[in-house]
Amino acid sequence: MSVSSLAKRPVALGLSLLAVTGGHATYEATAKTVAVTVDGQQQQVRSHAGTVRAVLKAGNLAAGAHDLLAPALDTQVKDGSTIVLRRGRQMALTVDGAQRTVWVTAMSVDEALGQIGLRAAGAKLSADRSRAIPLKGFSLDVRTRKDVQVLDAGRVRRHATNALQVSEVLAELKLRVRAQDQVSVAQTAAVKDGMVVRITRIDGRHVGEDVAIPFAVERRPDSSMFQGVTKVLRAGRVGVLHRTYALKYVNGKLSSKRLATHSVRTAAPITKIVAYGTKARPRSVNGADGLNWDALARCESGGNARAVSSNGKYRGLYQFMTSTWRGVGGSGDPIDASAGEQTYRAKLLYQRSGRSPWPHCGKYL
Repeated sequence: MSVSSLAKRPVALGLSLLAVTGGHATYEATAKTVAVTVDGQQQQVRSHAGTVRAVLKAGNLAAGAHDLLAPALDTQVKDGSTIVLRRGRQMALTVDGAQRTVWVTAMSVDEALGQIGLRAAGAKLSADRSRAIPLKGFSLDVRTRKDVQVLDAGRVRRHATNALQVSEVLAELKLRVRAQDQVSVAQTAAVKDGMVVRITRIDGRHVGEDVAIPFAVERRPDSSMFQGVTKVLRAGRVGVLHRTYALKYVNGKLSSKRLATHSVRTAAPITKIVAYGTKARPRSVNGADGLNWDALARCESGGNARAVSSNGKYRGLYQFMTSTWRGVGGSGDPIDASAGEQTYRAKLLYQRSGRSPWPHCGKYL
């Protein structure tokens, strides 16, 4: 090899190395950084992936059939995009003795109850509401709060209970049922919300019997609420009609039963009062109707109108704070409003404050 060839070789090698290094730098410069939040924990994925599906693959992540993903797998991503993944958790749920299996993306018991729309106010739970739900699954026993009315010797006892059987309700009220007494339903019967239980006391050859007097329902218009919205202003209560019968026994068997006294109304029924909305719902909110509210709801709550955050502070499709909800004309709890009502209020909030109330998910509008 000539001296001139040896002199040229380092230059050629240097040019090749420069080309490789420059190409690598260009490749790195065109990569995107995407924030992926998995169950509240954020990580950065840097790649050339063009879709959500490809970003997940680059980050060694996958969305299962029961997971919540926003935006969808085939959505295009760019540098600075955000992906939210909530992994599904299987719950073995027993509600008032009835067993079923549900899937949730909630990370706490309280949030899970909100996702499945279970009326949990006053419920007795086998685990604390703040208890975390592991990915491997969780078992939860729920005894809902039920309102029961017991008619006993002319008196009405209203009782809120988590009991499963009528016998438990009687025990909680410290009511002793003797062998000769009669109960209108079996003591092993399941307790239901709104149930009326009548105890007939049989003493000697006379028997006292209570008959429930149904309560009326009064509906009152309310111009401050939208059409289709109702609110119970006063709970109803049944009245009691007490009768005493004389019994005649022959050879130990009942042969006749006659009314011994006039029927006496010992408790008057109390009318249930329900307010109903008469206010016409606005059809649109200028400047907000054309936005992607479904995408925002999927990101904020998984599209669940009764979703509640783990700390109870954020509620509904768009995770309203109660103060914010009321600030745009909402009443009561956002999760008790229809999806349409929640979307209308969210539009009003957007009209007032733009995307700022949803710092992480507002980009999907």
